[in-house]
Amino acid sequence: MALARCEKCGRPQGKKVRYAHSHRLASTKSRIFCGSGNCTDLAIVCWLTDEEEQQYLGGERSFAVPFRGMVRVM
Repeated sequence: MALARCEKCGRPQGKKVRYAHSHRLASTKSRIFCGSGNCTDLAIVCWLTDEEEQQYLGGERSFAVPFRGMVRVM
């Protein structure tokens, strides 16, 4: 499952899954907030796992984000 973060919080750390690939969210109008700790900034980056990156390379642009539904990336 992809993770949304603000630019300041950056790559998710200390997770069981490795999030190695980042892509900008297609729109910040959806008002998705950073999923890192107590951060209240808007998310502008979506971090993907290796498996999700393969889906992205295959043309997929919508990914599930915990507690936020789906996000669309560029």
